[in-house]
Amino acid sequence: MAIKGSHASVPTVTVCVTCVGGRLIYDFIRALRAATDFHARIVGIDADPNAAGRLLCDRFDVLPMAENDEERYLDSLLSLHQQISLDVYIPLSEAESRLAAKHREVLLSKGIKPSVSSIDTVRVMTDKLLMLQKLKDLEIDTGPFIGVNTLYEAKDAVYTMGYPDHRVVIKPREGRGSRGVLIADAKKDSFHPLLPERFCGTGSFEDLCIAMEQEHMTFERLICVPYYEGPVFDVDCIATAGKLSDIAARLRQLRNPFWPTSTGHRVTMDPTVLDYAKKLCSAFQVDGAGDFDIVLANGQQPLLFDAGSRFSGSVGGSFAAGGNFPAQLVRTLLGLPTEPLQIRDGVVIRPFLTMAPIPPDNQDDLL
Repeated sequence: MAIKGSHASVPTVTVCVTCVGGRLIYDFIRALRAATDFHARIVGIDADPNAAGRLLCDRFDVLPMAENDEERYLDSLLSLHQQISLDVYIPLSEAESRLAAKHREVLLSKGIKPSVSSIDTVRVMTDKLLMLQKLKDLEIDTGPFIGVNTLYEAKDAVYTMGYPDHRVVIKPREGRGSRGVLIADAKKDSFHPLLPERFCGTGSFEDLCIAMEQEHMTFERLICVPYYEGPVFDVDCIATAGKLSDIAARLRQLRNPFWPTSTGHRVTMDPTVLDYAKKLCSAFQVDGAGDFDIVLANGQQPLLFDAGSRFSGSVGGSFAAGGNFPAQLVRTLLGLPTEPLQIRDGVVIRPFLTMAPIPPDNQDDLL
């Protein structure tokens, strides 16, 4: 562990945070700066040179999209480390979390503590078919699921799931942000988009097939699951070798349940959801940050429908309720004494634009 210097008698930790152009990045950086037991020197990175969050950081660097050029991304990250010596690397996108997991041992050998789990864990958690199969093998509730790769397999799967009497979800095994999520609903008379800028919608199975063809979307590497009625929770976790140490659950309160970013939550520490998430951390051997999307099917049965080896973009919402997960993650990764997170149950949160203070060195850089 390499913690440099001191700041007002506490150690200074250099934390690299990705996706600083994200809509809710201010909450994440504000949480890191709120830590009183260490001073966070924040290095922000993003593919967009005009990322708004650059102004919140002590240093900002442009790196390529991890999914587009993995080798150049890794080389750029290690070059940055040579210049400034990073202590912690916290990826906030799926592609970056997979890259960090794949090269986890390289990062550790250089003295960088990544917040992601092993590549075996991340590969399973970010592939919805492997994710559910892993849980099924461990006799953890998953609900029914079927992987498909062809039109004929998809048609057979949706009817097996109860279509046309019931709605069925067809989605990519490795999708993110509601991209490609489709709902087969026999009551619809045409295809209805659910998001303005991403292919996501509902319609009869026949109309979904037509829409997919128009979008040049194939049936390869998809998964079919029932459409579950019930409350949905975003659960952020910190674990070490599968042992859960910190957790918070936020009930989604969204006008559009498929919206890719949070438009509202209520912190809800439901014991059924928390106990289920604890089992998930152990099952996947989460080592660092974890993010689970859990539905209480029919208000009773917890079922996992998405997971990531990183925090959700709205983890800052838990900070508003007393749970500083970004700072606690840094402590956990570096072996610093952790602090109890006194999370206030029932806190209702909404995203707002705000006037935010920035480091004085950035005062001449305008949005």
